[in-house]
Amino acid sequence: MREPISVFSLAAACALLCALLSASCGTQAPSGPGTGLHFAVVNVGEGLSQIASSGGEAVVFDMGDTDATPQWIEAYGRAGGPRIRDIVISHSHVDHMGGLRNLPDSLNFSGEIVASVFEDTALIRSTCGTWASRVRFRTVAQGDTVAGPLDAFAVCVWPPRDVAVKMPIVDEFKNTYSLCFLVRYQSNTVLVTSDIDTTAEQGLAAKYGFGLASDIIIVPHHGSAYSVDPVFYGYVAPSIAVISCSADNTYGHPASNVLELLFQMHVTLYMTKSEGTVTAFTNGYYWVVQSEN
Repeated sequence: MREPISVFSLAAACALLCALLSASCGTQAPSGPGTGLHFAVVNVGEGLSQIASSGGEAVVFDMGDTDATPQWIEAYGRAGGPRIRDIVISHSHVDHMGGLRNLPDSLNFSGEIVASVFEDTALIRSTCGTWASRVRFRTVAQGDTVAGPLDAFAVCVWPPRDVAVKMPIVDEFKNTYSLCFLVRYQSNTVLVTSDIDTTAEQGLAAKYGFGLASDIIIVPHHGSAYSVDPVFYGYVAPSIAVISCSADNTYGHPASNVLELLFQMHVTLYMTKSEGTVTAFTNGYYWVVQSEN
């Protein structure tokens, strides 16, 4: 079941009012894979994978680890088995790219993988299993756009292209400079944050300020204690937060300081460790959130 970290709030009241007004005007919540935008945070354990789908097309943000493929395939099927235009790999840690190894041969996938300009694409290719000889790469940085399904699109907001790091990026900096996106569908926005830390959050806050404002945030780094900058969260000002983490993880995710900050902000929280896959649906005006459990 859903685990709201605030019982009620002004933001929640406004969201409910908007939903009721829309319904009274004959606008129904999205109900099928081809209606509006479906944004799923897949229950891949202590990893991350998200599927943005609409009208039979999708963009996937990360693939989880190798052992999470059955859960990913199940979630992909629930999304209607859309044609995958792009798979975005935020950074080359196995809990984000490991699932590439088990991609089915018959998957309806264009073969394009989007990666950071700082990443070792040869390393990512080596994890692609039977798709290794078929994939092609597009590299992006801050300001680049990934075209999404129908009216959706994703703008890369991190990392900046001019970061002074040795390439390919070494492991200690992969989290800091992992890809982040603002995913927009008409008037609604999701902030995809991967594994960024407070250094990246401060950089984002300085660059974009209130331009980070989003309805939903995918909480950085599985709710790590080292990924909490109050100024960053203040600019994002989400009404909904989703944490992708495992019930038996040894990292202490999500950390108490993350939960406390979200509680103070009156954010409604979903966690894959208790909710299973969390899917948010929007018709372009308001969100309806569903979970497996």
